[in-house]
Amino acid sequence: MTRLRVALIGLGRMGRVHAAALAKSETVEVIAVADPSEQAIEFARSLFPKAAIFADYKEALIYDQVEACLIASPTPLHPQMVRDALADGLHVLCEKPLALDIKVANELANMATNANLVLQIGHWRRFSPPWAIAKRMLDSGAIGEPIMIRLSQWDANSPPASFCDVTVSGGLAIDCGVHEYDLAEWLFGSPATAVRAWNLTLVEKSLAAVGDVDNLCAILEFDNSRAAFVDLSRNCRYGDDVRTEILGSDGAIYVDLLPTGRTRLATKDGMVEVDGSQVADATAAGVENQLNAFAAEVSSRGSTDLPDGHSSARATQIGHAVNLAAKTADRIEV
Repeated sequence: MTRLRVALIGLGRMGRVHAAALAKSETVEVIAVADPSEQAIEFARSLFPKAAIFADYKEALIYDQVEACLIASPTPLHPQMVRDALADGLHVLCEKPLALDIKVANELANMATNANLVLQIGHWRRFSPPWAIAKRMLDSGAIGEPIMIRLSQWDANSPPASFCDVTVSGGLAIDCGVHEYDLAEWLFGSPATAVRAWNLTLVEKSLAAVGDVDNLCAILEFDNSRAAFVDLSRNCRYGDDVRTEILGSDGAIYVDLLPTGRTRLATKDGMVEVDGSQVADATAAGVENQLNAFAAEVSSRGSTDLPDGHSSARATQIGHAVNLAAKTADRIEV
């Protein structure tokens, strides 16, 4: 089988997670890597010894036989890099969020569609076994009608303030929150209608200097009186913990990331761990599976459920609404 020839752009924290998946992929081959850091370049050479290495990403995009690129650079660089890649005729898998500006994200999504190119966004949880199985069970009616969802993302420690800066990463409500908003709408199968939110500036108070907070909670309202409750933290200390709990009319579904990934089903018959949901590293599994989905979509252009540029714009829109709701104590329609 011919593998999709890809340029990897960016080898920071998430870039290295993607690189690990790329290095063992049977569907994708990295033939070019770009990062301005010498340390990153040395890492790239150890992982992809046959790949061409560049400091300038534009050179990687036009390297001979490159068909697609994976962009894992800092968030402020995403829009221009994606625009350049699409202009060069490349399919793109971009880390979230696509752009902090919703209008720009939608423009890039339309640019990809008009060029008949794939633009997929890195909402990896949709592809990780615990969440993918939870979605299939939910859609099959395993717990009846879904009523409410609780989504928690608690990071062990706060990143540097320079990263938390809302002009750089979007801050906690966007950098972390977009995963949860995307999951909530994906699981419910419908859009949120309004949000309420509260900032809980309790531990890393220095983040206020860059416009961010260390903890927050939000309520996403949906039709038919349904709701999603989102709580985000940068200071749980014991590990990066992600949990999703779905309450239905006939039971509940639980997804856990720690100590290992798993899905549990609770009904009147009791609670069981779902076969096939267990995975040692749910993040790595999700990143690997989304990579395979990207390669398959480039090959077939047949999927209708991949998170695209419009999905990213939507999740970012909710993130901006959460920030506004927390600052004003108002209910914000989305």
